[in-house]
Amino acid sequence: MKRVLVLLLFVFLFIFTLPLSAEQITKVAVLDYTRILSAFYADSAEARRIDEMKAVFAQEVRRLQEEIQTLEERKLEAENRGNSRDALDIDSTIQDKKQYYQEYVRVRGNQIQQSAANLGSSNELAREILKEIQYIAESNGFSIVLKRSDPDLLWWSYEVDITDLVLQRLMSSN
Repeated sequence: MKRVLVLLLFVFLFIFTLPLSAEQITKVAVLDYTRILSAFYADSAEARRIDEMKAVFAQEVRRLQEEIQTLEERKLEAENRGNSRDALDIDSTIQDKKQYYQEYVRVRGNQIQQSAANLGSSNELAREILKEIQYIAESNGFSIVLKRSDPDLLWWSYEVDITDLVLQRLMSSN
């Protein structure tokens, strides 16, 4: 009878502790997506094209600024000589150049920004990154991966930051 009672007690404890041992603990990881984009795709052809666009843009802006400055100096010289007709003509040219300059900066700057934004949101790029994030998360037992830039993320430990692991995986796959 004592054995049966001990056995029933053992079975009873086993049944109640079984659900506790089957409970899954959710592990959360954090990822710096911006760092992955800048590090992994800095050497891509598209990134080089954007860098070239930026360099041409900066060179053209400098050229236009120097041209406007030269015209302003010529206008000042014409005014100092008392030649108001030349000063007026040069002033008209300056206004045209300044308007062109503003339009160029606005349009070309927007083109460059759009190209840079498209680099980060490319479907192929996003799929490749997501595939590697999923591999790292699953192989390390993480159930959720959050962007480090998420405004709702208040604090995290650097132990759950998988950015370096994903970067290593992306670099080794290329």
